[in-house]
Amino acid sequence: MRKLAPFVVLALLTACASPSDGPGAGAFYNTVDPVTKERVPVTRLADAPMAPPITQPMSYAPTDLGLAGMRSGGYVDQRLRRGDVIEVTILDTGEEGMFSSTQSKTLNLGKFTVDSAGTVTMPFVGRQRVLESSPEALQSRIVSGLKGSAVNPQAVVTVVDKPSTGFTVNGDVRSAGRFPLTARKERVLDAIALAGGSSSAPGSATVTLIRGGQQASAPIQRLMNDNAQNVYLLPEDQIFVGKDSPTFTAFGAFKSVGEFEFEPGKLTLAQAFGRAGGLLDDRANARNVYLLRNETVYKPLPSAAEKQKLVTTYSVANKPAVYRIDMKDISNLALMQRFQMAKGDMLYATNAGMVDFAKLFTIYQKSVATAAAPLPGAN
Repeated sequence: MRKLAPFVVLALLTACASPSDGPGAGAFYNTVDPVTKERVPVTRLADAPMAPPITQPMSYAPTDLGLAGMRSGGYVDQRLRRGDVIEVTILDTGEEGMFSSTQSKTLNLGKFTVDSAGTVTMPFVGRQRVLESSPEALQSRIVSGLKGSAVNPQAVVTVVDKPSTGFTVNGDVRSAGRFPLTARKERVLDAIALAGGSSSAPGSATVTLIRGGQQASAPIQRLMNDNAQNVYLLPEDQIFVGKDSPTFTAFGAFKSVGEFEFEPGKLTLAQAFGRAGGLLDDRANARNVYLLRNETVYKPLPSAAEKQKLVTTYSVANKPAVYRIDMKDISNLALMQRFQMAKGDMLYATNAGMVDFAKLFTIYQKSVATAAAPLPGAN
């Protein structure tokens, strides 16, 4: 009996306080929702949905207006300001006018910048005060100045640059900078295109519009799907494109643990295992690998909101879900190639039973650190 005493003590220690770096397989079957206190079911991978639970990507709360809350009629004031650049072209349709000795009936006088005094100096018409003047009004004044040297003069004034009415685009774009507003009345997506486009995929980028003391944000994908989000720009608007790539995390008996970025709809469970380096042969319990997910629950909006052309649904709750992957089951390997990862997913590989048991004999030995996954976005 005395010979069995050490083994009895060891068994008790194993049951009560076996060293481990996370929950064992049995703990997942006793998990409860911390909000509803209901038990969270563990679903086999064969019974799990193969598509990510983003069935309604354009679902937002009624109070989340995005960029639509900063709607405007666009910038239409074309009056000339200091620093504006104009291009002037004159025409003469008369037979004995100023161009009678040439083959062409048009003359491009060139480009002129409105100086600090609000004037420009042009050939034939001299110095003209143009501050607060419209291009049309300046055209009439140029025609009046050409009456003595042209039979039937006409003038075209084109504003080619208005630095005083520009906007800036910064962040995750290919060519950040300041751009002028034109008579075309640029919108947010026009601004991003002028900056070379977003460096990230539409589903991984968020646009923030800053206008004075106001600020609003929306994903680029929302702008592309909802025209009300693609608002007109005003002078001195600031646009910032930020990267918002979804990630998943891997813990436990993986060769590389950490956080990994991915593009929505383009990462399968099998690829996620590959990102994490696969399972540790000497630690992992290949029959009990788990994926934890917060599934979003949607609820229809009131009909009044639908009449205002807002989104049709909004998120009201998150429902935790646990999926079990049995790597020993060949069919699971096939299913892993179809199962799509979602933002915020967590993979956890449990230890084999003998691993935690063996730790009792090495509890005072220093553990060897394993390589961690690189931070998201790191080279």
